[in-house]
Amino acid sequence: MIVTLAGHVDHGKTSLIRALTDVDTDVLPEEKRRGLTIDLGFAYMRRDGDVLGFVDVPGHHRFIHNMVAGVAAMQFALLVVDAGDGPMPQTREHLQILSLSGLRRGLVALTKCDQAGRSRVAAAEAEVRAGIKGTFLEEARILRTSAVTGAGIVELRQALWSAADRLAANAAQGQFRLAVDRAFNIQGAGLVVTGTVHAGRMAHPGELHVFPGGEVVRVRGLRVQDGPAKSAIAGDRAAVNLAGVGLDRMARGRWLTQRPMPERHNFVIDLQVLDDFPRPVRHWLPVHVYHATSHSTARLALLHSTKALPGERQEAEIITEEPLCARHGDHLVLRDQSLDRTLGGGRVLTDMAPSPLRRRHPARLAPVSAFRHRHHHDLIDALLNQGPVALAPLQNTLGLLDAELTSALSAFELVRLDGEAVLKKHWAQWRHDVLAFIRRHHEEKPTAPGVSPNLPADGIPTRFYLHILNELVVEGRLRRTAGAYHLPSHTAATPKEERVLFDQVRSRLDQDQAPSLGDLAKALGMPLGQLEAGLGALARRGLLVQVSAKRFYLPKRLQAIASQVATLAEEAPLSVRRFRDSTGIGRNIAIELLEFLDRKGFTKRTGDVRTVVGKRELR
Repeated sequence: MIVTLAGHVDHGKTSLIRALTDVDTDVLPEEKRRGLTIDLGFAYMRRDGDVLGFVDVPGHHRFIHNMVAGVAAMQFALLVVDAGDGPMPQTREHLQILSLSGLRRGLVALTKCDQAGRSRVAAAEAEVRAGIKGTFLEEARILRTSAVTGAGIVELRQALWSAADRLAANAAQGQFRLAVDRAFNIQGAGLVVTGTVHAGRMAHPGELHVFPGGEVVRVRGLRVQDGPAKSAIAGDRAAVNLAGVGLDRMARGRWLTQRPMPERHNFVIDLQVLDDFPRPVRHWLPVHVYHATSHSTARLALLHSTKALPGERQEAEIITEEPLCARHGDHLVLRDQSLDRTLGGGRVLTDMAPSPLRRRHPARLAPVSAFRHRHHHDLIDALLNQGPVALAPLQNTLGLLDAELTSALSAFELVRLDGEAVLKKHWAQWRHDVLAFIRRHHEEKPTAPGVSPNLPADGIPTRFYLHILNELVVEGRLRRTAGAYHLPSHTAATPKEERVLFDQVRSRLDQDQAPSLGDLAKALGMPLGQLEAGLGALARRGLLVQVSAKRFYLPKRLQAIASQVATLAEEAPLSVRRFRDSTGIGRNIAIELLEFLDRKGFTKRTGDVRTVVGKRELR
């Protein structure tokens, strides 16, 4: 268990840790000179192989950014209050930050009780109890201590171990993420980074990715809770010896991740404005955003109104200058840039990819409601009921491993296609709508051979339309003729002028060596352009087949030629010359026919010879 100490400046956090662990967490010369904590300090307490870690965060308001960097949602809070002073402004702000960061368990330590009278200590305890009312520490124990006399230290140590014993083992779920809070070189070892594991499991040896940037790094060594280890899981404090990256690329605010993460700048959060913030929060307010050890300036965009009053909760979008390694369920802390005070924060609902839609467009915001669910099953169920779900972005937003995503999806009946998942009930409805659309098309346009795949039915995503058409063809519920899809019972009524033209050309095209458009136009005494348009219309009806830009065939004649090709190819390798000599078809027309069969996938050319790769029936 990792314990985060928080409280007002000079209320004795560092002295309390020293009394518990015999470790002085103020190690910087400036901290020694000024007698206050500036940066994060770390210490550990051991018992029969178990380890408690302590994070000492700065109490001074000027170092709030360092304080936030030491807090993680899975940690245990130890709120420190000087018995003489009682709760102070920074006590309240630190408690607010702990709550906004997602902490839900903790204790309160009254310090310096040896310096205050009994009545003052009792009054301070009452003040603390009033101050924590309505917070996650409302039912927490308040222990009276003195780092000088040692009073209450044993009881506090026992209370912390008792809390650790009750703590369920952290589940190593999700993709590994570690927020870096320190980076330094050690002679003989190289680069070492330290931080808190926010999710997943990391094993040594192995490879990780740096965020942002995406560099691949190799894990050379690992320590967890200040001891050698082979793996680290969510909640652990870890020191990782890395190879493949320099100190100039690793600093507080970087992350180590199991997979490369997209560098997102837009996040929708469930914004909670603090009830003591002195003014309404306006749309597009400039803010500081804190996520674990990361910090960025940003704009706060309210999604449903122009302002949020103190104490209000509403959805908002954060647009950051620097990319954040935030995922669904993470917590952000927001501070007002001009007032230099915490205004609130919230749980990350989802990251937002760039979109051409307006920020408040209903189609852009529709998925957000699904991400309000905390449980993955409920969240995915809500998303799938809205429509198709792109799986790779969902997996990234939720931080799931492949097996975890597969398990989460196994509860649903899905059609998975090209990286998306669709509920089978939606897919079945689309199939029904496609058949109904084609049926209406036949009724409205009886002379049309069918529906083009470029004319999708209303309400069906264009990217799925062709898949549904071809699926229905395979099942025999549709047929495809000359590129048009139609019901098996549909026979297009041919207009009179097309029937007349077909009667004129049928006998002339019913031969192995069909005439060109030019020769046919001369024979019929018809303008070339008019003839070309008329034969194209007949080809779309399936009455003719266009094998080249200037030559058409009857389908049955073309099938007979294809059968000849198949027979010849079975006997011996088929060249253009052998095909020409065997059929008596001229060389140029023979080449046009063979190239047409290649395009149809009936034959395959290798060098100068062809083999039959399709079925004997030409489609």
